[in-house]
Amino acid sequence: PPRSIVPIEVDTLRRLAEHPRILAVKDAKGDLLAGSEVIANTHLAYYSGDDALNLPWLSVGAVGCVSVIGHVVAGRIRAMIDAYEAGDTSTARTNHRGMLPVLRAFARVGGVVFAKTALRLRGMNVGDPRLPLVPATDEQVQAIASDLAQAGVPLEEGPADFHASRAAQADSAAAYVAPTTHTSLGTLPE
Repeated sequence: PPRSIVPIEVDTLRRLAEHPRILAVKDAKGDLLAGSEVIANTHLAYYSGDDALNLPWLSVGAVGCVSVIGHVVAGRIRAMIDAYEAGDTSTARTNHRGMLPVLRAFARVGGVVFAKTALRLRGMNVGDPRLPLVPATDEQVQAIASDLAQAGVPLEEGPADFHASRAAQADSAAAYVAPTTHTSLGTLPE
């Protein structure tokens, strides 16, 4: 993926394909040309790792996707893949386009922060991301909620509820952690 800075080269993937225990690739670098070469010249099962490119990857031979937005709209992704595999590319495109607001929401904050924010807005208490990631800001939560609503994703919490429940969760966590963090080290040097 782009965040790793150095993509795996096509020749490297071809060599890796010779190993009997390497069977698949999850590609999040978005290079359809390089991926098409690997698909055409190896036995590796190819999976899209970039939700915006799930449908284009299927069109060049990918067998599925490893999805972030799937945590929120799994049924829609399944419907898109099923339509594509049935030869109904028009329905697959319609399904893809229907997820554009969800993809926009994902692009606002990235994977983990998006997934946790969107799931929380859907009523699932999944907690905040671990550091070094930070929770979505109030403005980001509002924008994500708006994007999800535009896509017709049912929400159980609005942005105000989201932050009220986050504050309550933080208070209960602080009450739980406070008694367990006492140390008996005595006086520490300054």
